[in-house]
Amino acid sequence: MAAVARSRSYLIVAIALAVLVLVGFARTFYLRYWFDVPPITKLLHAHALVFTAWFALFVVQARFIAKQDYRTHQQVGIAGTVLAALVFVFGLATAIVSASATRPRLLGMTSPQFVIFPVTGILAFGGLVTAAYFYRRRPQIHKRLMMLAMVAVLGPPVARVVMLLDFREHFLAIQTAVSAAFVIACVIADWVRHRTLHPIYLVGGTLLVLLWPFRAWAARTPAWEAVGDWMASLN
Repeated sequence: MAAVARSRSYLIVAIALAVLVLVGFARTFYLRYWFDVPPITKLLHAHALVFTAWFALFVVQARFIAKQDYRTHQQVGIAGTVLAALVFVFGLATAIVSASATRPRLLGMTSPQFVIFPVTGILAFGGLVTAAYFYRRRPQIHKRLMMLAMVAVLGPPVARVVMLLDFREHFLAIQTAVSAAFVIACVIADWVRHRTLHPIYLVGGTLLVLLWPFRAWAARTPAWEAVGDWMASLN
């Protein structure tokens, strides 16, 4: 019973991630019919539905692990690989389309500059999930890679919360802090269950957190502006 209770620490983190997504997209997607918000494209609808299904599946999978139902977790994981691929495809497509948007962007950036955030976020997600797939028979590595993959795609929901609360001036600090908070939560959950600090969290988590200020700097470099302008030209 003690082992099961400790394993629930990962489930708690997974639920917290899902709640953040629900809160972040409540006004613009989940409850959009109760708010005066602009219409969204079919691509955004598909992206949101797939993204929601992925987070729901992640919580369910964490629940299976908490119950030590590893067989069901593995069986459901087969469908999860297909869903993860859809998340990546729709996420990348949505990010590229956003490069040509004419609306104002946070941090005073243009759309071709700002697109660095969603593009690198979904690329990090794809890389981490792919690595987790290849390490699926080594659960201690697999689960940590999956948790970091979820943290990698928190940028969009957090951005919605930032705009809703009108904290635009603190966008970068909040995004960095939220990523750091979830990485720290993962480290704490790790310690509670295993009494160890795994290098995947120490190295991978640190890189995910530092990725935020790095992207803010790189977005305004001529090299990235050329990439962003090229993405905008595809639309």
